[in-house]
Amino acid sequence: MEGFEWAANNLGVNDPHELQARGVNVFFAPNISPDIKVVNLGNGQVETFVDGEERPETGYYADYDGLVRYCRKHGLPFSETNGQVSVLPVGFEQAGDPLRHGEA
Repeated sequence: MEGFEWAANNLGVNDPHELQARGVNVFFAPNISPDIKVVNLGNGQVETFVDGEERPETGYYADYDGLVRYCRKHGLPFSETNGQVSVLPVGFEQAGDPLRHGEA
C-alpha cells in the first residue's frame, strides 16, 4: 500500500485501518493534527506540523506515543535516531552477537 510501506515492513500490519484497530491513532493526510509528534508510516520519519502549516496531501501518519506503546506491547524494540524511527535492535548484542557469552 502506497504511503504505508515502512509500517507494513516493520510493524506486522497490512494497512492503516489494522494499525488503528490495534490502538494506534492514525492520521490520514492531510488531516494531521497540529503540534502532535507523528511518524510517517511510509518511511518512518518523525514529524510535527504546527497549526497553519501546510500538510502533505497523501500518506498515513501514526501518533508517536501510540506507536511507542504498540511496539512495547508487541515486543518490538522501538528507537528514534535523528528523526528516523527503527524497530530493529540497535547493537550487535541485541541482534544475537555470536561472540557474546562465548557462543562462538
